[in-house]
Amino acid sequence: MANLINRLNAEGHRVILTAAPDSAETQMIDAIQSQLERPVPSFAGQLSLKELAALTARACLFIGVDSAPMHIAAAMGTPTVALFGPSGDKEWGPWRVRHQVVASNQHPCRPCGIDGCGGSIGKRLPDTLPVDQVYQAVQELLAE
Repeated sequence: MANLINRLNAEGHRVILTAAPDSAETQMIDAIQSQLERPVPSFAGQLSLKELAALTARACLFIGVDSAPMHIAAAMGTPTVALFGPSGDKEWGPWRVRHQVVASNQHPCRPCGIDGCGGSIGKRLPDTLPVDQVYQAVQELLAE
């Protein structure tokens, strides 16, 4: 994520980070921020779902994993780059909105429909997606 944000910052895009009010998620945001060439605003742990929807509705693009915020972004009509690990993007991807899906090819079982590898929801997060692939999806949506 940090590599992607650094690229977008260098191009002059304004990036805002969000996360749930959960210590693991705020630690993740802190880790991303520590790797950035320029810090970006963060609302990690600070927004209600309604506030997240309002923020997302004003965004020109949403980038995020297969989660409630991704579905909120799509519902608000915000073009979406959806990042998927082993879960099925055909079943759980955004709909009725311009979107790009970047899915893991590291999971031969994909789509398994299970809530995470070995019962661990955290392991389903696509942390091995190539940044170039995500960046290309972002560029395609921004160009439309």
